[in-house]
Order: sequence, then C-alpha cells, then structure tokens
Amino acid sequence: MAVVNIEKGKHFIKNGDKVTELYWIVQGSVRQVMSNEEFVIEKGNMIGLAEGTKGVFSCDYITNEDCVIYSYQYEKEEDLKQIFEAQPKNATVFLMSALRGADTTLRRYAEYRTLCHKFYNFNVELYRQYKIICSKLKIDEREFSKMDYFEPLSLETTVRQSKVDYFSNLSRMPKPVVDAFYGKSNALVLGEIIHAAECMEQSLPLIEEMKQYLLDNQGILLNEQKSDLFALYFDLMKRAAARGLDLALFQKKIMSIMEFVKICKIYDKELIETRVAEYESYDFSKAAEEELEAEKEDAEEDIEEPPMGDEWLTYILKYASYDEEKIKRAEMLIEEYRELPDMYSTSDDVRKLRRDITKMFYDVYIRVFKKSLNHSKLSPIIKMFLNFGFMDVTLAGEENASALYELADTLEEKCKSSNVYTGYEWLKSIYNGENEPSKNEFDLDYTGYLREQKRMGEITAAQEAAFLDDNWNKTVYELDNMFKSTNRATYGKFSTFQPVLGEEDIINSVESMLVTVDKLNDALDYLRSVDYSLFYHEIVFSDPDHGITKETLQKEILPYIILMPNAGSRSMMWQETAGSRRDTPARFIMPILTVVEPREMMIELCGRYRWEMCRKIQGMRWNDVTERSLTSEYCDYMQFYRKNHDLSAETKEKIKNALVKAKNNYREVFVKDYQNWIKYESKGSFRLNKIAREIIFTYCPFSKDIRKTLASNPMYQNLFEKYEIFKGRKLRHVTNFYDKYQKSGGTITQEMQDNLDFYNL
Repeated sequence: MAVVNIEKGKHFIKNGDKVTELYWIVQGSVRQVMSNEEFVIEKGNMIGLAEGTKGVFSCDYITNEDCVIYSYQYEKEEDLKQIFEAQPKNATVFLMSALRGADTTLRRYAEYRTLCHKFYNFNVELYRQYKIICSKLKIDEREFSKMDYFEPLSLETTVRQSKVDYFSNLSRMPKPVVDAFYGKSNALVLGEIIHAAECMEQSLPLIEEMKQYLLDNQGILLNEQKSDLFALYFDLMKRAAARGLDLALFQKKIMSIMEFVKICKIYDKELIETRVAEYESYDFSKAAEEELEAEKEDAEEDIEEPPMGDEWLTYILKYASYDEEKIKRAEMLIEEYRELPDMYSTSDDVRKLRRDITKMFYDVYIRVFKKSLNHSKLSPIIKMFLNFGFMDVTLAGEENASALYELADTLEEKCKSSNVYTGYEWLKSIYNGENEPSKNEFDLDYTGYLREQKRMGEITAAQEAAFLDDNWNKTVYELDNMFKSTNRATYGKFSTFQPVLGEEDIINSVESMLVTVDKLNDALDYLRSVDYSLFYHEIVFSDPDHGITKETLQKEILPYIILMPNAGSRSMMWQETAGSRRDTPARFIMPILTVVEPREMMIELCGRYRWEMCRKIQGMRWNDVTERSLTSEYCDYMQFYRKNHDLSAETKEKIKNALVKAKNNYREVFVKDYQNWIKYESKGSFRLNKIAREIIFTYCPFSKDIRKTLASNPMYQNLFEKYEIFKGRKLRHVTNFYDKYQKSGGTITQEMQDNLDFYNL
C-alpha cells in the first residue's frame, strides 16, 4: 500500500490505461468521466474494481478537489488475496466499497433505463395526441419527419432488476453484519467483490449507450432549430387561437413538455429559458392575422412541373411537402430498389427494402391526396402517381411513363362512371361523403371500428362521437384498411409486392392493359346476359294507404368497381353489400392495369359474390340444409358426395380432387363450378355433374334467350320445365298484387315496373 496526495484537477487515470493499482479515496472526491457523462466518486469508495476484471480503465478519473488516496498493487485476483492476508481488516472495507460502488452504478443504470423508456413513450404519446387533436379540430398536421425514424431504446444486453435490488440491499447492511457474515472467509469476500466488479463493468458501457440515445434524440422534444414537438404544439396553439378556440388544452400540453424537459436533465438551461420566453411573450390575439398570411403564401406556392426524368420523383415528393431529409431518403430507397440484381428476390434485405418503400409510398400517397383536394386541376404527373402508383421514370420505363402521361388527362372519361372508380376517385367519394368506408379485414365497418377503439381505450367517447361524422378520418380509415390490403392483393404476387409501379409488371402496352369502363360494362353485360338475376336484390315495398303492408320487389343493383393503382393479375370481391342493408352495391376491386381479360376476372368475382350474398341473406343458417339456399345445398352436396347414389365413381373422384385443390373450401369449389356454368354450360357444353347443375340452375338460372336455345336439350329440359312453373306462379302473384294495388288507387312506379320486367327475363 502507498499513500498518494493528489491536488485538485489532476488527470491521474486516462481512458485506456492499464489497471495496475486499485485506488481507495480516503479524503476528497474524484470525477469519473465517460465520453458523454460524468459522476463524482466520494471518499470511502474504490477506483479500479469496475475495470479490474477487464484489465483496462474505461473512463478518465480527475480529482475534484485535493485528495488523499491509498493505492494497492492489483493486476489479478490473487493480488486481492495477498492484500487481505497482509491486512485482514481491509477485506470487509474493500467489500463495503465494492458494494457501494455497484449500488451506485446499477442505480445510475436503472435510472437511465427508466428515463429512456419514459422519454420514448412521452414523445410518442405527445405526437399521437397531436395527430388526434388535429384530426378532431380539422386542422392540417405539420410535417414532422423526426418521428418516422424514432425507435425505442434497444440494448443488446441488460442488467436484471434483481441485481439492482441485490446490491441496493447489500450496500445498506451495517458493517457489523457484514463482518459477521463475510469476515471469517476471504473467499466469500473475494467472490462478492468480483461479482460487484463484473456488474459495474457491464453497466458502465450501457449507461454510456443510454445517455447517447437521449442525446441523439433530444432534438425531437426541444432543439435550437425549433423543429421539435414544442414548436409543433406552439404552432397548433397559434392556429387554434386564430379560430377562436379555447387554449387551455394547448397550454397544458406545452407545460407538460417543459416539465419533462427539466426532468430529463439533458437540455441546456439557456435553450429552455429562450424557448419558454418566446412562448410566454407571444400575443395570441394576433394569431388570426398571421394564419391568414400563412395560408395566402401556401396558396400562392406552385411547384413547376419538370421535364421527364429523375426529377419527376422529386416533384411528387415536394408536392407531398416532404423536407429535404425525407426526399433524400425516399430517393435513396427507389434507387436501391432500381439497382437490385433480382427484384423478385425474397431475401431478408430485399423484403425489408420493399417494406420501407411501401411505408414511404403510402405516407406520400395520403399527403398528396390531401393536398390534391384543394386543387381543381392536377398535373399529369400527380394523376399518374395517384391513379397508377407511378413514382419513378426509370423504374416504370420511359416508354411507359410517356404513355401514362398522355393517358392521365383522359383517364376520368375512360375509367370513371356512376359505378366505376379509380382508387383515387373512390377515396375522394369517401371524403366528400358520397360513400361510406368499407369494412376492414376483421369485418368491422367504420362505426364498429370506432366502437372497438373506444372499448380498447384508444379514443374517448367524445372523440368517437366526433369521428363518426369526420370525413377525413373516414378517408384515412379507408386508406389504412381497404386500400392498402386490396392494392397488395390485386397485384397478385404477395411475396414480392411493393406499390411503386415497375416496368417488369407492364407486360403489354399501357393502353391495352388499361381497365376501362367500356371493358367493365362489356363484362357485366355478358354476365347479366347469362345469369340474369345476378345483381337483383329483394327490397321491401309497403303502402298502407293503398292496402299494401309488405311485399317484396326485385331491384337490380350493380356493384361498385374500384380500380387499384397497380399493374396486377387478381381481383377481389371485397364486400357483397356496402353495409348492413341488402339494397346497397357490392364492392369489387380490380387492378387498373392488367393482362387478364376483365371478363374472366368478372366471372370469378361474380361467383364469389353469389356465394357471399347468399351467406349474408341466410345469416347463421347459411349452411343449414333445412333452410334451403345456394350455400346450404352446396355444402350438403360437398359434405356427403361419397354417399350420393346419383354420382358415378369417376364423378366422385373429380369432386375429391376439386376439394383437395380448393383446400377443402366449399366456396372455392363453387366458384370453379360457377365459372364453368357461365362459360361452358350456358353454351350447351357440359362440364358439371347432375347435382351441381341442378343446384346452380335453381339459384343462378339462365336468361330467357339461353333457356330457349337449350330447351330441347335433355340435360336441361326437366330443370327448365320446373323453373317455368315456379316463375309462372311468381308472375301471377305479382300481377294480382299490382291489380289490387291499382284498384285501391295506387300508381305503378318505375321500381314496380322493373320488378314486373324481372319476371319476364
């Protein structure tokens, strides 16, 4: 042992020095300095134990005042044994110092970990509430890209809480108790000291890492550039004041920010005082004038459309109000994807790249969509993005980009009608209140979704009531639920999907792949010419003043067809009706560009529609054969085909193979049979067995022209005769009902005339 006197400010141990001695502070204190943090070690504590097991000092040590320090030679564990053998009283003295050191270090670790957790949650919740407040008050959100890449703290290793508690309790044990338990065994003392040293060694770099996490992200909450959450709420408060709203909520939020800033102890005092002074001195009575001026500047802002090339991507991103940092990141993602040697790769790196592009695309889409609502005329480039998913000339191909550019201005007349929408026009119809949002993947409509959000505590009852009539919130819901899901599904290749239009997906010319209203009407007319009752729904008619309490009419309701912004190969029957009412249009989803014949897509869609519409009508009894329906009879046929004596062994084998191919999904077997029914059976080319034919004809009968053509065919003759008898009864009932109605003074409406015409089809 040696006694060393060191004056104040002496840098007596440097980071990286080899550990050759242990230093016990007898008088004074020492600063322990890390790369981003420092602590004061008081007298009675030991320096060197935390690094002793590694053999190298990981911190700088500088005397905080004049110090008296005892130094002990130490390079390995055996040196401690020799110290304890030479001076037995030092054993428990060293041990108590080690326990205090471990307790102090682990408490620092626990405090920083708690602070990092609170810091992340506070910022995330603050930003979430900002978005909710903006939505509720119908105030546009400001750009805040910092939150896009803000992640919670992630440590490769952690210290268990039990260790923190262990040394907290040990360090507070009275010395007589320590002497009594450890004093008779140097082995116990040495083991406990090494344990404490290892915990300190593990904790110090973690403390540095956590401090760095706070320093790296401190600008999210408060920074000198005023691009922070404090500025976000300050700006929101100004805009609320401009509308004459109560400012109490915003004042509370800003005060909570300042309180948390002080708790963190990572912000410069002068910065805090400057920002608080700016807020407290602001005259909110002038906010309306400033807001008006800002809106005027925004309206005058115009981004010049660039010539074809890489600048088109930048043009779209600037239109989305992306800042320079986000523009560079988005361009980097697209460039990285363009340069992939294999765009269809399913490696982890490529999958992550696709996920990042997808996230970026939909963020840009909602921004561009929102901005487009304020512009009566959109540039062709923006139309290309909104309607086709186009972003980059090189990725889409120059020839394709030119074709899309030419097409953009005529798109509305080619791809829009009363029941056909592009994806962009569909979202606009939600925003304008013309249509209600679709159900999500969990079969929840918008009202049900809000109810579930309130039940989960995500929103309050007041917010639920406000959101019910909030068209912007409805639009965001539609984009997040229906739009994103169906855009991927209609693309067709699930594992390699990313929403930016690529040249490899445009197999033919853009014009030939475009799904137009004419092509869709042709497909619908073809289906209706075969399966004439396909889109007819039963509606209730009553007119008590003229003696009619309840009658059912047949009304044709064509589906809405929504064209998603991709070049895909699949279609989807998303909803059989728009809501709980049956007299609302179904929602069919298709890609806007495809090499598949729209007629082929439509046949498959209508097969699914037939099945799902029957399920909706039948409710819980959709597969109960005692309640006769298309689905119940088909399920019974599929379930018991092996025992059906009307089916040959060869036919049963075909049914078995069909079920295997459909993974035992009865609906999928029906859809295949329905396709054959429309394409082949209607032309007299037999593809179905007797049982399937009878079921499908009962619920999906051919039109009058086809029945006349096939009337002499023995395969259909009996079916047609029964059907004509059934239809004659229905027609007589309708005729009698109309006669009674007219005699009582009622007038035959167009709806009633359409119903009469239905029974003559």
